Amino acid sequence: MTSKLFESRRLLAPAVAAVGAVALVVVPTTPAAASTIRDGWVQLCPWGNYRVHLEYLTLNNQTVQLGPVLNPGADCWWGPIPTGSESTLISVVGHFNTSTDTFAVIGPNRKYETFYNGVTGIGIAAEGTTASGGRKDAHYYRY
Repeated sequence: MTSKLFESRRLLAPAVAAVGAVALVVVPTTPAAASTIRDGWVQLCPWGNYRVHLEYLTLNNQTVQLGPVLNPGADCWWGPIPTGSESTLISVVGHFNTSTDTFAVIGPNRKYETFYNGVTGIGIAAEGTTASGGRKDAHYYRY
């Protein structure tokens, strides 16, 4: 009986190790669920191959950068949206890898801006590449 138990453990050990290794690979930074983002806050995750930042429209119709410029693969950034409880438009801005130029990242419904209601939290994940001038391959989604 003891030799069968030992043999079972010996055979299972590589499988358990492989599952543990896979679990470590799957764990990288993931976006928060929309319900866990604080009211009045935004989260940006830079999952593309380009640097990215957010901009928002102030109550005076001025475009202002919101948060830092994030490098590809950096941790997600969280921060408050300075409009208080006022709604606004948020844009995702990508940075080309070979120049200092920027481009508008397209989002859901083929729009470049996303509406923020001024109340709930919002999450944005920028993905894709700067191929084709960023226009075809870079995109973002909301969560």
